[in-house]
Amino acid sequence: MAKLSSVFHQVALLSLCLGLSLSACQSNADETQNPSAEEEQESAEVRPEVLFAVADDEPIYQYIESQGVVEANQSVELKPKISGYVERSNITEGKRVQQGEELLVFDQREYAMAVDQAQNAYEEAKQNYEIEMGMRAGQDTVTDASGGRDAGTQMVRITTGLAQAELDLKQAQLDLSYTELKAPFSGVLSTQKRLAPGTYVAAGTTVGELVDDRTVRLRFDVLESELGNINRGMDVQLTAPGGQQLQGQVEAIQPVVNTETKTGTVIVRADNSGQQLRPGMTVEGRIQIMQQDGKVRVPRSAILSRDGGRTLLFKLNSENNQVEWVYVEPAAQNSEWAIVNHEEIAPGDTIAVDRHFALSHLQGVEPRLQLGKPESLPGPEE
Repeated sequence: MAKLSSVFHQVALLSLCLGLSLSACQSNADETQNPSAEEEQESAEVRPEVLFAVADDEPIYQYIESQGVVEANQSVELKPKISGYVERSNITEGKRVQQGEELLVFDQREYAMAVDQAQNAYEEAKQNYEIEMGMRAGQDTVTDASGGRDAGTQMVRITTGLAQAELDLKQAQLDLSYTELKAPFSGVLSTQKRLAPGTYVAAGTTVGELVDDRTVRLRFDVLESELGNINRGMDVQLTAPGGQQLQGQVEAIQPVVNTETKTGTVIVRADNSGQQLRPGMTVEGRIQIMQQDGKVRVPRSAILSRDGGRTLLFKLNSENNQVEWVYVEPAAQNSEWAIVNHEEIAPGDTIAVDRHFALSHLQGVEPRLQLGKPESLPGPEE
C-alpha cells in the first residue's frame, strides 16, 4: 500500500512540472507575437519639426548702415536788438509761424519820439548847411581823390552837423523798426517763458527759438573704408525711433576723417513735411551701395558651416519629406540674404532656414513654412 502511494505522488509531481513548462512556453510565444506599446514607440521614426522658406531669383543689395542725429535745416535764437516793454507777444511753445509773421512787439512810443527828435535835428542841420553853401556860392571847389563830391562840400556837411544828423535819423528809424520782431523764415517756435504785456526785456535776451523742421539734416558716422562707396545724391533709407520709414539723400561728405575713430561724416538731407523727425532724435540710416544678381536668392540663415569651413544648405524633397544637404559657396551675401549659383538649387526650391542645425543627409522631417505663423507644407505624395 505504501508503494502504491509513492507511485501516485511521483505521477502528480511529473504532471505539475509538465503544466508549468507548457504555460511558460505559451507566455513566451504570446510576447513574441504581440510586442508591448513601449517597444512599438521605440521602433517608430522620430521626425523633427523644421522651418523652411522658398528660394527665389531676386537680387540682393549691399548696404552701409549707421545711426545719425537729426538737426533742423536752420534754427535761430530770438533775441531783440533793443530793450523795451512788451506790448504783445505771439511767441508760444510749439506754434507754427510763417516767414514775416509778427512774433513780438515792444511799446513804440519812446522810439517814435526818438525818430521825431532826430528828424528835427536833421532839418536844422540841413538848413545850416544850405546857408553855408549859399555863402560859398561862386567860390572854387576842390574835388576829392575819389572824383565824387568835392572836398569842400563834404567839409561843410560835417561842420554844419548835417552828416551826423543824417546818421542819427537813420539810427532812430532803425531802432523803431526793431520794436517789431518778425519771423525770418517759416518754422515752429520753442520757448521756456511766456512774455506778458508790460514785461521789460533787455536787448540781447533770448525769448525763444525758431526752428525750420520742414527739411532736416542728419549726420552719420561711416567707417573710412566705406566712404569711397558713397557719393553725393545717393538715396538713404531712414527709420525713425517709432519705426516710420522716410527717404533722404546724401547732401555732402565731410572731407576730413576722424583720426581717433577712423570714421567720416556723411550729411543727409530729408524732407520732413510730416514732422515725423524732430531735432535731437537718433535715426537709423541705410545707404544702398551695390546690387548683386544671381541664380537663386535664399535667406542667410539657410547657410550652415561644417567642419573644415565648408558651407551647405538643406533642400526638402517633397515626395518623402526628407532633406538633402547640398554643399554651396555663396556668391554674395548681406545680413539677410545670400546668392547661390548651384546646379542643384533653383528658384522655387524649399530650403531649411531654422531648427536645422542638427539635421543629417536624407533625414525625415516635419516641415513647416516660415511665415508670420508656421504652416504645414504639402505632405509626401501617396
